[in-house]
Order: sequence, then structure tokens, then C-alpha cells
Amino acid sequence: MNARQQLELGPQFDGLIRRLRAWSVPGWRHGDRIGCVRAALQQLADLGSAAAGSPAVDVPALRTHALADQLVVLAREALSSGADRQAVETVISALVHDLGLAPISFSAAGSTAATALA
Repeated sequence: MNARQQLELGPQFDGLIRRLRAWSVPGWRHGDRIGCVRAALQQLADLGSAAAGSPAVDVPALRTHALADQLVVLAREALSSGADRQAVETVISALVHDLGLAPISFSAAGSTAATALA
């Protein structure tokens, strides 16, 4: 696995991000979607900080249209900082569950995003 592949979480993660980016503002307000994503963002930031030996930082509360991008950045930053890949995947899997979406697979040979997010 090369360095770029180590920072990628696979096509199903990419499908999750596309889906989050497609949500309208009212879609984000359904249930506690915003709160769930922000909690996951903080967990990813904490994993990255701990792996890098840096003090924890509070993730800024950006508007809903930026949450999917924050998720991508913080997941990749956690991985590039040396956080345990399984821990990062666990945070994302818990988020998927909390959002009421179909589970996703992070395996390199996993199925396509369309099947997981149908």
C-alpha cells in the first residue's frame, strides 16, 4: 500500500461524503445529524492529536455545507498523523450508524459506494 492509499478510506467512504454533500439545510436538520457529525469530527481530531503527540484542539463549528469536507480533512489528518486506521474507521462507522445510513466497508476489495448507500 503506497502513502496515498494509506490516507484513502475507499469508495464507500467517498460515497458517504457525496451523500453528505448532497443534503440540503433542512436535510441536515433532520434528527441530530449536525450534532452527530460534529461529535465524529472532534473524535477524529482527538485521534490525530493523540497520534501526533499534540494537545487536543476544538474543531471549529462550521456551517453545514462544510461538514462533509471537514470529515474528509480530519479523517485524512488523523491517518497521516499516525492514528490507528481501525480507530478512524470505527469513528466513521459509528457516525454512519448514528445517521441511520447503511453500514459501509473499508476493505480495499469492498463493494461500490452505490450498494452501501442505496
